Amino acid sequence: MLAGCVSIGTRRTENRCISQPSRSRYGISRSRRRIVAWFGMKVRDVGNREQARNAVEQGIVKQVFIDGTGQIVVKEVEEPQLYDNCVLSKTAYSLISTGTETMGVMARRKNPDPNRPDSNCGYSNSGVLVKVGKNVKGLSPGDRVGNYGSPSAFGGHAGVCCIGKNLCVKLPEGVELKEAAFTGLGGIAIQAVRRANLTFGETAVIMGLGVLGQLIARICNAVGYRTLATDFLQSRLEIAAAAGVKTMSANEDVPSYVSDITEGQGADAVLVVVASESSEPVNQALKMIRFGGRIVMVGVARMEIDRSLFFAKEADFVISRAAGPGRYDPSYERDGLDMPYPFVRWTEGRNLKEFIRLLAERRIRVDDLITHEYPVEKAAEAYEQVLSRPQETLGVLLKY
Repeated sequence: MLAGCVSIGTRRTENRCISQPSRSRYGISRSRRRIVAWFGMKVRDVGNREQARNAVEQGIVKQVFIDGTGQIVVKEVEEPQLYDNCVLSKTAYSLISTGTETMGVMARRKNPDPNRPDSNCGYSNSGVLVKVGKNVKGLSPGDRVGNYGSPSAFGGHAGVCCIGKNLCVKLPEGVELKEAAFTGLGGIAIQAVRRANLTFGETAVIMGLGVLGQLIARICNAVGYRTLATDFLQSRLEIAAAAGVKTMSANEDVPSYVSDITEGQGADAVLVVVASESSEPVNQALKMIRFGGRIVMVGVARMEIDRSLFFAKEADFVISRAAGPGRYDPSYERDGLDMPYPFVRWTEGRNLKEFIRLLAERRIRVDDLITHEYPVEKAAEAYEQVLSRPQETLGVLLKY
C-alpha cells in the first residue's frame, strides 16, 4: 500500500526543469530527478494573508510537505503544469493516510537531516476540475472528481493537483466531495480484497480496523463474504459493527472462534491490515486459515513465519500493493496508456471507479470514518492528531 513520497524542489530553465539540490549533495537518483522535474513546481515560502490572496490569482497554491526533520510544513508552490493525458483538479478535501504518511514522518523524525529535501505527501483527494489535457475524453472543467495521486502523476495535499486521466473518477450525483476524498484509499482496499481471491460464500477475517481495515471489512461485507473483523480497540470495533460488520476483540481467542464458525475448517482468507513490529499477527493468521488458505499482507508487520505451520497448511501468502495494476508505471499513470480490458480486468483506475460505484449505490459508507477535519493551513496539527492520539483518530481530512 506504500504510495511513497517524492522530493520536490525544482526550477524552470528555458524549456526544461532542473532538480535542485544537485545529486552530488543529496544523492538523488536520475530516475527520481526525472519525476521531480516532471512536476515542474517551484516552492515558495508562505507570506502574509494579503500576499496569499494575490498569489491565488497568479496560480500559486498551498501544498503540504514533510521536511528533512520530519516536521509538517505548508508552503506555496506554482500551480502544476498540465500535461496532455492529465487533468488539473482544484482540491476540495484530501485524506491523510494514517499508515503510509505517518510512517514517512516517523522515519524522518527518527533520523533527522535538516539538509534533506522536503517531500510532498498525500495521494487521496477530491475536487473540481479546472483544466483537462487535450487527450482527455469524458472529463470536463467543472466536473466533481475523486483522485488518486502518485509519484508519476502528482496529486495529494495540494490546492491544485495534476492527475493522470486513469486516476481521476467523475463523481455521480449523490457522492459528496468529503466521501470522494477516500478514493485513493478505497482503491487500495478493493485491490486487497481482489488479492484475497475470495468467491461467494467464503469466509474472510480482517485483522486491524484502522481506516483501511474498516474499508476492506465493509467491502467484503457488501459483496457477501462471511466477514469477521478484529481489533484491540473497542471504539474501532463499535464503528465497524455499526456499519454492519461482524466484529470480535483481538484480546479474545479469535482463532478458536473462527474454527467454530467454519466447522473446524478455518477461514478462506485472512487480510492482515496492521502496523506491528511483531510477527504475531502473521502467525495468528496462519492459525486461522484453512488448509490451502490465503494470507494477504496489506499493512506492515514483521514476517518471521512458523515454517512448520505454513507447511502444514500449504498456505498461500501474497502482498497487496496499492490500488492495482498500473501503480508506479508512468506510462499508465502519467501518459494515459491503459491496459487491455480483456487481459487486465481490474487496473488501479477501474478499481477506483468500482469504489465510487459502491459509494454511489450506498453499498458502503465512509462518512462515519471521518473523525477530524482541519484547514490545510493547520496540516501540522492534523498530523500531530494522527501521530499522538491514534486511539481516537481514523479519517482525518484537510480542507482547501
